[in-house]
Formats: sequence, structure tokens, C-alpha cells
Amino acid sequence: MTNQKSLIKNYIFNFIKTLMSLLYPIATFTYASRILGADGIGKINFSKSIVSYFSMLAMLGMQYYGTREAAKLRDNKKELSKFVHEMLAINGMMTIVSYILFVLAMLFIPKFQEYTLLLVIGSASILLQSMGLEWLYQALEEYQYIAVRSVIVQAVSFVIMLLFVKDRSDLFIYMAIYVFATYGSYILNFVNARKYILWEWFGDYSIKKHIKQVLLLFAMALSIQLYAVLDSTMLGFLQNDVSVGKYTAAVKINKLVTTLIDSVAVVLIPRLSFYIEKLEKDKIKELIDKSYNYVFLLAVPAGVGIFALGNEIIQLFSGSEFQSAVMTLRLLTPIVVVIPFNVITNTQTFVPMGKEKWILFSTCSGALTNMACNAVLIPRYAENGAAAATVIAETVIAVICFYNMKKVFNMKKIMRVSWQYCIASFPILIVNYFISVFVRSAVLHVVFTVLVSVCVYTGILIFFKNQYMYEIIQYIRERIQKKTRLL
Repeated sequence: MTNQKSLIKNYIFNFIKTLMSLLYPIATFTYASRILGADGIGKINFSKSIVSYFSMLAMLGMQYYGTREAAKLRDNKKELSKFVHEMLAINGMMTIVSYILFVLAMLFIPKFQEYTLLLVIGSASILLQSMGLEWLYQALEEYQYIAVRSVIVQAVSFVIMLLFVKDRSDLFIYMAIYVFATYGSYILNFVNARKYILWEWFGDYSIKKHIKQVLLLFAMALSIQLYAVLDSTMLGFLQNDVSVGKYTAAVKINKLVTTLIDSVAVVLIPRLSFYIEKLEKDKIKELIDKSYNYVFLLAVPAGVGIFALGNEIIQLFSGSEFQSAVMTLRLLTPIVVVIPFNVITNTQTFVPMGKEKWILFSTCSGALTNMACNAVLIPRYAENGAAAATVIAETVIAVICFYNMKKVFNMKKIMRVSWQYCIASFPILIVNYFISVFVRSAVLHVVFTVLVSVCVYTGILIFFKNQYMYEIIQYIRERIQKKTRLL
């Protein structure tokens, strides 16, 4: 029972951290899109997509490998410290390589010279991410610290943005604030790490033994990165900044929701790695079963809700200049369900199990599919083509993930109550229709639709006696009772 409560606590704090890390860009995007316009937002997002490739190279798959291996060593401070030293050495070398390639790209790729200052400002994230040790805090399950730290840095950043981003010429200030808000807290990570590891020379370091696994996970990270940001990169090359801006407006909402849902699963890696190390098969199966169901419980209604409220969402978060992105937003809604399934299968289940080759095959298949579909669809359909390509690629990955998952788990058992989430989500469309008849304000339309839909959805799952909804309600009730007793 203690482990279950601890896991739910981790879910909650990681959810808060992820919520804040996404509410911040949504809040800033809502403000900045009206000031910088579709063209300015397109320039920002294209620059971020380019820098992300170099950041990924500097990290070299460390976010996956570091979390998994550090979780196994968390009860041995000396061995954990030695492991962290070795990972930082690898990160340091790859950061130097990444910056060298970044400079060469700036010099020899003409397209990048149009975005020189934006790219240079964004490149600070390469160093900050490499030294940030975010994977260490995830391995130690320090989700409360991560959440509090993120909230403080992002709150400060939001105030700075309101003070200094005033017109379209403030594009570079916005980029600098983005880097600080997203990666500035990693400086605190590095300083705070002395609580968990020893900063002393141990000698007898063995970097070579990590290289094979790190390179394999890097290949996986590369393929994930390709289909994660390839749309914006190819839109920038094949279309223009306005198309990138409109696609950003559409994808940002969907990515907000998928990342929030993914946060439910991300806490799996350290706990699952620990259970695998101890060969506790029953706990492994129970943990994966719960995670799939928590993810579907959230993802299915979220996807239906975004589709129903597409017009109001774009109007609220982006403004009239982005209204043509409504179709793009709706085309992307299937990824709200598909991406979390892929993440929980590949990153959160197969990584702790050491099934990197399965992950690599599925993500490479997705990347190649996305690249091919983008090349065909973007020239003709612009941002809508990029959206369709993303959905097709993620579906290819999901099919491969499902096939591989059946080899190690009983998927029929895991999926046994999925039909409940689909049935309970359908009334959201009906609720949205009736509210649209009586409510003209976009804000009130969204608020009332969400509130009523949550009540209806929860009520239907309670009627079905869904055990996962009961667990969530029970946890919330216990937390409220505890707070009441303290008062």
C-alpha cells in the first residue's frame, strides 16, 4: 500500500511539474502569438527545432540510459556518484562535439544564416541540458523537488516576458526567455546534486562500458527526435515561417495534452527498473497494467475534447491570425491517444527491460514514414500535410509497439476496460454541441464544456465500476482528509 501511495504521489508531482512546464509555454504562446504573429512564431519554432538536434547529440541518449542505470544504484551512494561522474564525462565530450558541428552548420548552411542570432541564443540550451542531471533526479524519484523548482523558474520567466516582450522586434528577447525558463533550472540541479552524490575523485572510471548502450539509446533518441521535430524543420525548408507558425499553434495544444499524459508514465522508469533488477514479476505486471489504464483514462476524453473545441481553442490561445490552424489541430487529435501509448510502451516499458532494439526498430520506422509523408504532403498541403504525416507515423509506431508488447505481456488483460473510456468520452461531443447553442463566449464555452464533460465522464466510469477511477478518487479523498486534519 505504501508503494502504491508513493507511486501515485510521484504521478501527482510529476504531473504538476509537466503541467507547469507546458502551461508556461501555452501562457507565453497565447501572449507572444498576438505580438510576434505567425511569422515570428514560425521563426522561433524553426530555430528551436534546429537547436534540438544538437542538444540531442550532446545528450547522447543519456536521458534514458542515465535514469535506468542510476535507479539501480540509488541505494549505493559511492557507486551512484561514480556513475554520475562517468555520465558527465561522456556528456562533456559530446557537448564539445555538438558545438563544433553547430558552428560548422551555421557557416555552411545558407538557410541557417537567416536565423543566426536566434540559433546562437537557443544554443545555450545545449550546455544547460548536458549539465542539468535531470535524469538523476528522475532516477531518485525526486519529483517534488523537480516540480517546485520548475514552478519558481517559470513564474519568474513569465513576469520577465510580460515586462520585456512588447512588439515584433522583441523576437530575440522571447527566445532568451524561453531558454531560461526551460533550462535555467538545470543550473539548480547541478548545484543541488551534492545532496545525492559525492564530488570527489574515485579513479578507476570505466566510461567505455557505457558506450555501446548509450550509442544504441542515442540511435533511438535520434529517431524519436526526427519524427518529433521533423515537421517544423521540413515546413521551414519546404514552405515558410507562416506555415511553421500555424503548425506550431496547432501542435502545441496537442503536445500540451500528450506531455501531461506522458507524465503519468514517466515515473515508471526508476520504479520499473528497480523491480526488474529484483526480478519481481508480479509487481512489474501490476505497474504496467495500471500505467496503461491511467494513460487511456486521460487520453481518450482529452482527444475527443480537443477535436470538439478546436475552433475555440485556437481562438483563445492564438488569435484570429491563426484561425486556419483549426483544421490542423483537429487532424492532429489522434496523437493524443497514440503518442502516450507509444511512450509508455517504448520509453517507459522497453527501456527498463533493456529492449532497445525493439524501440529502435519502431522509432526508425516512424521517422522514415514521417520523412516520406512530409516530403509528399507538405509541398501540397503545408501544415495540414505535416499534421497528417505525424498521425500516420505515430500510428505505424503504435502498431509495431503493440506487436512487440504482446510478446511479453497479456495485452488483452491490459486493454480489457479500454472500451469504457471510449463510451464515456462520446457524450463530450453532445455536451459541446448543446453548450455551443447557448454560449457564445469562447472562454465560457471551453470552461463549461470541460467542467460538464469531466462530471459526465467520471460519472459513467463510476457506473461501470472502473477500478482506476475509484483509485484516483480515493487518493484525492485521502489527501483532502489529511489536509483537513492538519488544519
